[in-house]
Order: sequence, then C-alpha cells, then structure tokens
Amino acid sequence: MKSILSLVVLVAFWDPSSIVATEIKVDFRNPIPKTNVRVANILNNSLSFTIHCKSKDDDLGVHEIPKGGTYQFEFRRNFFGRTLFFCGIRWSDGFIIYDIYKTSRDFHRCPTDCYWEVGNEALYGYAQSPPEIDITVPWPKPNNETLIHS
Repeated sequence: MKSILSLVVLVAFWDPSSIVATEIKVDFRNPIPKTNVRVANILNNSLSFTIHCKSKDDDLGVHEIPKGGTYQFEFRRNFFGRTLFFCGIRWSDGFIIYDIYKTSRDFHRCPTDCYWEVGNEALYGYAQSPPEIDITVPWPKPNNETLIHS
C-alpha cells in the first residue's frame, strides 16, 4: 500500500515537459519538437531580398529582408515525415524557388534549427551540428529554370 501511495505522489508531481533528451526539450503532449527555419541576408551593398514561403497548408506571405536582417518561422514537422516548405527568393540579380525545408533531407541535418544565408553568389544551407555549410545553391543563370528541388 505504501509503495502504491508513493507511486501516486510521484506521478502527481512528475512534469514530463522537464525531460531533456539530447538538448531537445520533449513535450509528451506533442512529442515532435519544433523546427526553426532562419534565412539571413548577407548580400553586399546594402541590398535587400524578398522571400515568400509556403507549405501545402500554409502561405507565410511575402517579406522584405534588409541587409543584415533575418526572416524566420517555426513549425512542427508532419508525423509521417512529409513536411515541405518551399520559398521564392528574389533580389536584384536573381530569383529562385527552393525547398527550404524537406523532412527527407533535413530531418538529420537540421532537426530543430535550419539556418540559410542569401549571398551574392548563392543560397547557403548550414547543417545544425556541426554548424557548417553543407548545401550551396548557385543563383540560376538568366533565362534558365529557377525552380530547383534538392
């Protein structure tokens, strides 16, 4: 009887949201951690870019990102591993539509923080750990196809 009472007290005061696994806070009410996508502007000459991101269910709108600025959004990936966000990125010298988050590619490379940079030469994607450039997407040549899937 005493052990049952101890178990009831333990369960009553146990907070599952305080459990940490590999530095990712786990919430057992929704066990899929949030993923944060950030796209930073590193273009030269104080140039800005516009970004328009969408998924199958969400249109995140058009945003203008000034030199040194960052656009970000967060989401919980689909339980079935089919989450996809694609973005159109436009600046004075280029335009591209790119899969900025795709579970099949990004589940392990950036499980909770996907960081991208828009530069003069390319769009750069960084792995989360170790944080290093692992994707480089050069700007398409004029009159070439601008829809790139990775």
